[in-house]
Amino acid sequence: MPLIERTNSPSQQLLNNYELRLMSQLLEREQGISPAQIVEGTGATERLLRETAQLLTTEQELALYTRLARFNRDPFLGIRVGERINLPNYGILASAMMAAYNLGEALELLAEFAPLVSWASHSQLTAERYGEEDCACLTIFPTATDPAAAELEIDSTFASIQVVFNELSAKPVQFALLDMTRTGSADSLSYHRRLFACPLRTRRKRNALLIAQSVLNTHLPHPQPEHQKLFRDLCQQSTRVLTEKRGLVAAVRNRLLEEDGRVPSLEQLAQQFDVSARTLRRQLRAAGVTFQSLLDESRYRESKRYLASTDMTVEAIGRRLGYADARSFRTAFRRWSGQTPLEHRKAQ
Repeated sequence: MPLIERTNSPSQQLLNNYELRLMSQLLEREQGISPAQIVEGTGATERLLRETAQLLTTEQELALYTRLARFNRDPFLGIRVGERINLPNYGILASAMMAAYNLGEALELLAEFAPLVSWASHSQLTAERYGEEDCACLTIFPTATDPAAAELEIDSTFASIQVVFNELSAKPVQFALLDMTRTGSADSLSYHRRLFACPLRTRRKRNALLIAQSVLNTHLPHPQPEHQKLFRDLCQQSTRVLTEKRGLVAAVRNRLLEEDGRVPSLEQLAQQFDVSARTLRRQLRAAGVTFQSLLDESRYRESKRYLASTDMTVEAIGRRLGYADARSFRTAFRRWSGQTPLEHRKAQ
């Protein structure tokens, strides 16, 4: 579950993947992997990994997770990062959870407002019986489809939940069970066993955390029922604003490259949305992207598809994507991927 951080400006609601930034920093400091290597071919920039007031698209999040996993040589990177993602990183959701009456209410808030923590991944909260106890089961469905990237994400998510619940209750919280799809030897789970004082099961068909009802009934030290509605309203407002901004980015992305070789200009797109070009540019900037970055992202995605699934020449692909000549397309593709189009096709 990629953690996203909210800035202090409630009107802007600019979000950034705090978890990815931490992973990038550790890879640079401990493994010598530069941010330039990590962002290569993802459509993201080094600035997105360094500045908090930037918004990553879902595609960039997925691509960055895959790149991080590809370079990483630390089997405990995910769980180490998750241990550093605590309540303050949950923004307004943290305030709502701290104001809850007990851990059960806090868990329900976490599940309900999951987009404030992770936009792309999702979770499911169900009831389940384990041993002799009734439990709440929080199942996490990772964003990444790449196995190594998904493993990083799941480790970080579960570690963060453990840390957050410890902070909420002001004492260590023992979960009933942790199920993970990951494989590996007993040694590869040594860090997990140190952090989670509960049974761990690997090679399962799910990534799920079970918490006994007796634990969920634990009263929190500072409930604020008089402020609970306010915090919930703020969480709903933040979710709505985030959804609207993601919706704008998705709408612009969908309008790009609708017809082969006919790339709309910013002015033409603005007309379709019935706003001025200046307004659309400002709205996209507030969402953490630019028209050019979305265009590059769409062109890169489409070019990879054409190279992998068709016999079209590089010149023909370039024309279809709106480039004036093949040289311009080759230069852009090398900038995105570090390879020429033909090198990428051969590698595929």
